[in-house]
Amino acid sequence: MSARTAEGLRAQAERLAEFTRGRTGLGAQDLADHRLVAGDPRSAFEHRAVVRGQDQEELLAGLAALAADLPAAGVTGGVVPAGRGRGRGVFVFPGQGSQWIGMGRELASSSPVFAARLAECGQALAPFADWSLDEVLAGAEGARFDRGMSCSLCCGR
Repeated sequence: MSARTAEGLRAQAERLAEFTRGRTGLGAQDLADHRLVAGDPRSAFEHRAVVRGQDQEELLAGLAALAADLPAAGVTGGVVPAGRGRGRGVFVFPGQGSQWIGMGRELASSSPVFAARLAECGQALAPFADWSLDEVLAGAEGARFDRGMSCSLCCGR
């Protein structure tokens, strides 16, 4: 979620909690659909928050904490100064097996914008990895990134 002010972010959390209360069987897509209706999904304002939960109860607890401006497990927030943060994407490779060899290449071949960003990511990763992003996504012989690379960028693990 994002809002122009902290008060707006808290109000947004309360509206999403109200939508969620009393409904059973809500999934992530239901909440995403509600967010599309509740506000402009393309907006990325300065005050931002993420609420994570395994089930509806955890999500409601996180939304209530956010609405009350209280710290809680599964709630992360912050402020991005105006004009900062735009154009900073990130790739997430969850390792859940839903990927297939070449899927990034397929998208890169059909989207010049994606291909350019993919090349930037490959360049950014190069100093920290002993593998090539292009080779991994192309399925080159022996190219893998699951060899236990340590993360020197953030946590050192």
